[in-house]
Amino acid sequence: MKQDERKTKSELLYELRLQRLESLHLKEKLSCDQSVFSDKRQLSYLENISLIDQAIRQTTNLDEMMNSLMEVLRTIFQCDQAWLLHPCDPNAQSWRVPFRSVDARYPIYFGPEDNLPATEDLRENCLLALNSSDPLPLGEENHVKDIPAAAHDEAAAKSALLIALHPKVGRPWLMGLHQCARARRWSPEDKRMYQDISSRISDALSTTLFYQNLEHNQERLKHLSTQLFRAQEEERKRVAEEIHDELGQAALAIKMGVENALYLMHDDAPESMRRSLQSSSNLAKNMVEKMRRMQTSLYPPTLRDFGAITALNGFLGDFTNIYTNMTVKRSIHVTEERIPKPLRVTVFRLAQEALYNAAKHSHGDEVTVILDYLGSHLFLEIIDNGIGFDPNKTIRYPDKRLGLGLTSMRERAEMSGGVMEIDSTPGRGTIIRSIWRLPQEEQPSPSLEET
Repeated sequence: MKQDERKTKSELLYELRLQRLESLHLKEKLSCDQSVFSDKRQLSYLENISLIDQAIRQTTNLDEMMNSLMEVLRTIFQCDQAWLLHPCDPNAQSWRVPFRSVDARYPIYFGPEDNLPATEDLRENCLLALNSSDPLPLGEENHVKDIPAAAHDEAAAKSALLIALHPKVGRPWLMGLHQCARARRWSPEDKRMYQDISSRISDALSTTLFYQNLEHNQERLKHLSTQLFRAQEEERKRVAEEIHDELGQAALAIKMGVENALYLMHDDAPESMRRSLQSSSNLAKNMVEKMRRMQTSLYPPTLRDFGAITALNGFLGDFTNIYTNMTVKRSIHVTEERIPKPLRVTVFRLAQEALYNAAKHSHGDEVTVILDYLGSHLFLEIIDNGIGFDPNKTIRYPDKRLGLGLTSMRERAEMSGGVMEIDSTPGRGTIIRSIWRLPQEEQPSPSLEET
């Protein structure tokens, strides 16, 4: 007795309503043998479950799926409102109803994105729903609890049927039906059907929320990757400029000074001194040439000043001089102005990385570079006649620099709105193909394609 006196009035009411709910469920089970269904009821049950499954399969978009399910739910139970409330949490400070289907005569007067303060009635309803696996009937024709004042005032509800959904992602939801035109006593068949449907909707919520979170994470990763590539290009540009402005100029001054000393040397100067200065001149010349190649590899001045086509042609010339054992063929039928500005650096970098991969890993003696139009698309192909490889194994298990390079190339292509395909088989060479859809204004005219 003393223990009961210490309980608040709301706690006692909650316990009484929970006992009423359990008693109601027990009476329904005793009065109705669940194993006996008429053929008509069984057919109706299967049709309703089919409607729910069809709504789930129609889309993977969370908003479209849940709103469609609420529409189907309202049709099945012939009620005036069906809705999903989030979160079903008695400790939440606010809640909202993002998904709903309503009869035009009985609108819900707050929006899907409106956050409304939690009330004591709602907290208790959430607690009752969370502590019961069976639906919670409310209203005049039911014996658990009256309709909350907020639901009566805001949604004109006279009867309600609630159940908690427990998706595997995030907090629980509260799913509800409202009858507004009249008070309604929910039958045992209504409740069984509602409970079975709630399990399917909970599973659909779990899957859809999971994929929605995955898509959000992919978008974040895409944004971070874009920022990383941009920062990488800026850093390449900065280092290339420092090599040119500081190291390159100093090395060039040394080279010119040594050459000038050779020119001013008297004919009777010791031969050893002449050879030493000539050797120093050659070293300085090689150092200047290596710095120029480093600068070109990091960020060619022509890429900044003249664009991707000029930079690519210049790089192919340097590539031929460095990798003398490899023949380079080119088929470039694209003008600079036809390449969208955001793609120019990407096209150059992908060609550069693919050529380096061919030179270091293919063991071939010929590589072909193709940059052309394919209908409304721009495509870049790097083809070598080397030993080939298994793309799936190399990219999935990148134990060599090649795998990491291919992954980075694919990310760069996708970040720029394109796709990269790798066609390679051990012993049969490799084709690395990148394709981008051109904006309408950048697409070649028919006359250009014909020529």
